[in-house]
Amino acid sequence: MNKFPIVEMLAFYCRFERLRKPAWRPEFVRQMRRVRSCHSKVDGGVKKSYYSVETQTDEIVDLVYNEEELTWMLEPSDTFPAHEADRVLALIKRHKHMPSRAHRVVPYRFEIIPKPLISRKEWAMEPPLVNRVQPYRFQTGRIPSTQAVGIATRHLENVMVTKHLHYVVETDRGRFYHLVYILDESDWRLMQEVDEQFFFVK
Repeated sequence: MNKFPIVEMLAFYCRFERLRKPAWRPEFVRQMRRVRSCHSKVDGGVKKSYYSVETQTDEIVDLVYNEEELTWMLEPSDTFPAHEADRVLALIKRHKHMPSRAHRVVPYRFEIIPKPLISRKEWAMEPPLVNRVQPYRFQTGRIPSTQAVGIATRHLENVMVTKHLHYVVETDRGRFYHLVYILDESDWRLMQEVDEQFFFVK
């Protein structure tokens, strides 16, 4: 797998719904101004990253990223006593030489939703792992910043001690790329460009 280049990825996370394309609800959206602090640790055997984020409306929001479940949550606080975080747009940097795993993942935009607006069905039936995150915009050393406008196929592959999340994305340049997210390494990798003729839905 290491022969395939690591991709700088803006990824869209959605915990409670299975969306075909990223979508935002303006009344819930927060934009990050800066990450005040972040760190990673193993909590109960699960790798988690913790963030204190200052938003563009001067709020301080404490987020937790569960790397294994690919979910973002709010730390319990008096500021948001009955809310949840969802629909997160985060940058996953391709460079690994960072102070911690948390420094590789930067939450740029997210929603804070009142819990009563999340139905019991959504709580009980979170989407499969491969539906909780998807490519949004990516680049490599050879491919300039490219927008993913659709997901042609996606599937989960169990590989020994980790999982690989496979996506074939259509870009705004009308090209198709096979991208893989390696769960335990938090790496997005570019496997190959795919010929459009393989997709009979077009």
